[in-house]
Amino acid sequence: MSNTIDAARLWGSMMEMAQVGATSAGGNDRPALSEADAAARALLLRWCGPLGLGLHRDGIGNLFLRREGVEQRPAVTFGSHLDTVPTGGRFDGAYGVLAGLEVMRALDGVVLAAPLELVVWTNEEGSRFAPAMMGSRVHAGDMRLEAALAVLDDEGTSVAEALVESGQVGLAPPAPRDWACWIELHIEQGPVLEAAGMDIGIVPGTVQARYWQVLVEGEPSHVGPTTMDRRQDALAAAAEMILAAERIGLGAEPLGRSSAAWIRNEPNVRGAVSHRTRLHLDVRHEDAGMAASMAAALEAEVRAIAARRRVQVTLDPYATFGPVRFDAGLGAMLREAAEARQWRTTEVVASAGHDSVFVAPLCPSAMLFVPSRGGVTHNPAEYSSPEQLAAGAQVLLDVVRRLAA
Repeated sequence: MSNTIDAARLWGSMMEMAQVGATSAGGNDRPALSEADAAARALLLRWCGPLGLGLHRDGIGNLFLRREGVEQRPAVTFGSHLDTVPTGGRFDGAYGVLAGLEVMRALDGVVLAAPLELVVWTNEEGSRFAPAMMGSRVHAGDMRLEAALAVLDDEGTSVAEALVESGQVGLAPPAPRDWACWIELHIEQGPVLEAAGMDIGIVPGTVQARYWQVLVEGEPSHVGPTTMDRRQDALAAAAEMILAAERIGLGAEPLGRSSAAWIRNEPNVRGAVSHRTRLHLDVRHEDAGMAASMAAALEAEVRAIAARRRVQVTLDPYATFGPVRFDAGLGAMLREAAEARQWRTTEVVASAGHDSVFVAPLCPSAMLFVPSRGGVTHNPAEYSSPEQLAAGAQVLLDVVRRLAA
């Protein structure tokens, strides 16, 4: 058998990383390109130092940590992200990176033909800068670097400014690299594996997701003298739009999802009718046709609400991803490796966004999941056990060694 993951060392790395951007609730708040995000990357680089890995950083801040092979071959590549949402847990993203680090540690001194690369993607979550998976989008050519650098957060800071402030600017132009394959290990972020009593989830593909930024514009007025029939209330219209999105998601269950996860309101003061409201809406479904139907229904509802309430609405469909099918051969290899160690496996479609969506067109790609307790994620209570984390990392190690031999 191949080298063995050090489960205690992996768990220790996870818990030490969790102290960077730790919250009082027990989770993590590491917005992309923030001081905490930069500190997390610095900690990873310190751990990588004794391994002698080469560091490459591109213009959007993606990190590529490379171990050379004895042959000039495309690299076997793996990783994830270190940024979190403000209410993040200790495992989302960080697990894929630190399991990759543990693979590098376990293989230290082992002669391999192919190079290995551990990747840390920039701004996977999209909670500070939209869209999500920004680093992998730019890497894959799905988004121009110039467009990404110009994106502003809610405080008016651009990605370009945040890269400089956090010390994450790289010299290399973002572009696909010479990779044999890509594998991303992640917590499931759902209840399927736990409910089924499974140890490892093999991810055959992802849903399609469609995102909108919505601008609702009404008329500023005083809440006292302005009678209800004369109001052009942007916030009230947005409230109806949010409920419409919820109804469409409920109607598409069990495979459909929808959300309204962000809102900004003006003037947002007592005594004034809201005249300008911005919000985010999204829909997702495993079936692209169903996702398209949900999108059409949502757009129609939003426009009808705007017309009835006499407000103006602008719909910006700023991002779409999926559905993506991952490489079946890599998936089979992951399943074989798990079952060789007597772990139970099943297929689980990824309903969240992942950087693998944008890597998949570039090279054979795969994802694997370990169980999440209660399916809780983007929450301080997010949890996978040391044994579950070690099992996923061991499968990754076994397959990486086989591919790089």
